[in-house]
Amino acid sequence: MNSIFRAMQRQVARDRDATCDRCYRWGGEMVARLKPRALLDVGCGDGSFLFKYLDYQPELFCGVEAAPALKTKAEARGIRVEGFDLNGPWPYAENTFDVVHSAQVIEHLHNTKLFAMEILRVLKPGGTAVIASENLTSFLNLSAMILGYTPFSLLRVCGHYLGNPLGLHYGERDDQGVPLTHPAYAGVTGHIRVPTVLQAKELFELVGFVEVNCRSLGLMPVPDCVGRHLEGLMPRRGHFLTLQARKPQ
Repeated sequence: MNSIFRAMQRQVARDRDATCDRCYRWGGEMVARLKPRALLDVGCGDGSFLFKYLDYQPELFCGVEAAPALKTKAEARGIRVEGFDLNGPWPYAENTFDVVHSAQVIEHLHNTKLFAMEILRVLKPGGTAVIASENLTSFLNLSAMILGYTPFSLLRVCGHYLGNPLGLHYGERDDQGVPLTHPAYAGVTGHIRVPTVLQAKELFELVGFVEVNCRSLGLMPVPDCVGRHLEGLMPRRGHFLTLQARKPQ
């Protein structure tokens, strides 16, 4: 029985990671279609991600990255990178960017309203926000709560897995040997405020965005080969959410 459970756990982990990759790919492809001349990537890492999708160098390409080593690598790629607290005001002028992209960042912040407000402020009129996050009301999180466990999206606290013995990737390391519980993956404090699909949509509408389109991907623990065909029927139950919104002209 234990071996069957572990096999199921590994399959859910693989499906979760594949869906995460699909979520990132959605963001990259969306940015590429928009072809921004001025682009801001909030949480840009080493700067390599969006260049997988862009076949040109934007005239202005800025990034935000807190990790010094990643910031240095991104700067070497020609990105103007800043490191600052995203819970406070941003050091960019109003109406600067055509597109603001941010993947898996908003859930690490305290002041999510200011985050959305600052994106709106720095976008040019008609500019687009391309956002991705985990979704608190996913089937995967709900299955944990039904069993009395911490939701998967909230179990990492300061690099520790707490409150959920079903946690994915326990004890695993990346290709460089870094534990997947390292703050580089979990964030300095882990996830703080994980939005739902409806909450994210209403937040961006609240601060002034229009044409806000928010949906979710990944119906784990339903196998991904089945779940991805059902996502359109259950747009609020996937484990990752994607949001596209436009600043009014």
